[in-house]
Amino acid sequence: MSVTFVLCRAGGGGIGKLIVTGGISWMLGARIHSRRVAKKLKVKHSKEQKQLYSQYYNDVYKLSEQNQALASHAEELKNLVKTTEAKAELEAMQRDYNEFKQPDIDGDDRISRAEFNMYVKNYLSNYPGLSEKDYPKFDDFDHDGDGFVSFQEYSQQMAIVAAQAEKDELNGVGSKEKQKALKDLSDFYR
Repeated sequence: MSVTFVLCRAGGGGIGKLIVTGGISWMLGARIHSRRVAKKLKVKHSKEQKQLYSQYYNDVYKLSEQNQALASHAEELKNLVKTTEAKAELEAMQRDYNEFKQPDIDGDDRISRAEFNMYVKNYLSNYPGLSEKDYPKFDDFDHDGDGFVSFQEYSQQMAIVAAQAEKDELNGVGSKEKQKALKDLSDFYR
């Protein structure tokens, strides 16, 4: 039996119908209203989700562009460092060559024993704290024993002298004048 029929027979016909009808209407209204609200929320959620996905993909695209720009900039910096190092190395080699050419009086790109001895004498006169035994000998420079010092031999020996001067300076070996003279010599080759 239906609820409405029971209420009508019990004597509460008008009020009972009203209560039952109101309850049913309220339940149907709530159901319809909740479906409508749910549909609106789904649409709103869908729009927000699309916006978030669009924002996400835009952000990812911008980040990838920034990464490419940074990679390009890093490559430019690497090339600049290589160029700068090559330039510094070339300048150091030119400076070394100019120093090498000082004792080379006849300009034949090699230093004879006589040219070397004259250069050492002049060098030592500028540093009275040094003696001839403090400066490397000709034979120290003439690695191949041919009686002449080439630029390569000169550069190798001066690198050894510079390393020794630095080591002596760290260890505090020798007089202050000797340390200064050797430091000046080694600084020239850094």
